Amino acid sequence: MQHTEAIGVMGGYGAVGGAVVRRLHRAGVHPLLVAGRDPDRAEALIAGLPEEGPDASATAVDLTDSDALDRFAARCRLVVNCAGPSYRVLDAVAQAALRHGADYVDAAGDDPVRTLLSADGGAERWAAAGRVAVLSAGVLPGLSSLLPRALAASTPVTGAVALDAYIGGVAPLTPAAAGDVLLGRGPEHGTSGAAWRDGRIQERALAPRRGMRLDAFPAPVDAFPFLSAEAVRLARATGIGQVRWYNVFGGGRLAEELAMAWALDSTETAELVAAADEDVRRHGAWYGQEFHLRAGTADGPPAARLVLRAADSYELSGFLAAAAGLHTLRGAVAPGVHFAADVLDPARVVEDLAADDAAELQML
Repeated sequence: MQHTEAIGVMGGYGAVGGAVVRRLHRAGVHPLLVAGRDPDRAEALIAGLPEEGPDASATAVDLTDSDALDRFAARCRLVVNCAGPSYRVLDAVAQAALRHGADYVDAAGDDPVRTLLSADGGAERWAAAGRVAVLSAGVLPGLSSLLPRALAASTPVTGAVALDAYIGGVAPLTPAAAGDVLLGRGPEHGTSGAAWRDGRIQERALAPRRGMRLDAFPAPVDAFPFLSAEAVRLARATGIGQVRWYNVFGGGRLAEELAMAWALDSTETAELVAAADEDVRRHGAWYGQEFHLRAGTADGPPAARLVLRAADSYELSGFLAAAAGLHTLRGAVAPGVHFAADVLDPARVVEDLAADDAAELQML
């Protein structure tokens, strides 16, 4: 099949996909192809783009229809996947992109998709085809690994021995995001209560921290330790001896509902979405990431900090997925299967984010 050389955004009218489309449009990328099950929503998004920007069109694609997915991928030189939940989409969009010779960026993906794409020589097939797959190009995982790398590289700290990470806030959940939250557990995703110490995962090392006051958040928060697969990759890549990674909740309802859903092994998203909405009504919507880098001793005051504040985490995911797409279009990523944090320049990401309206960023 012949490509029309479009840059296709799957799920391009959703919370993350819309943010990607707006940024690619602003960057002059064309032609843009906004895809999803509801072409009317795609058309509505396109109608809201500035008229002086590049060409953009809508197309209907149902992820469960492999023929429709193939027809979409065949029109693209780059596919940016923002459809979810990621742990149900898995590698379906990526494999369609590879079949039709397109590069691929996933705002989610993480280890389960990396495993699928790498199985049975899959990573070698991407490299042999000269095609790129960039995974975990969202706010978490993705930006949550790039920001501490930028902090470590840009401060005069020598002999960094520990990193503490606090990530979360109060935000509405889309059904797709709620699905990812519910399904994103198990040993392939991370370990609750664990820390990284001396080159290994230490289970049951940390307890929740209640009523914490941190600069990234406008109100006291509860922090629950969860050593994610991303945090382990970060520790190994940087050589930092101890990593303590916390999921932050600024409201109580979502944390309660999530604990109940996990206890019941539920995959229904409606109650989780409602709990998040209730927290937003009570506390407002806000999101943050804060990283403390320590030298000398793991328990002393931080030698350097990075603080990110945002109103909308979906915009941040859109920012990074668009950045990964632009990086790929420039030919700056080697063929093969990669995590975004391994191939994007942390300093450049921080510089671009500081110029974006998605967040406020400080290094202290």
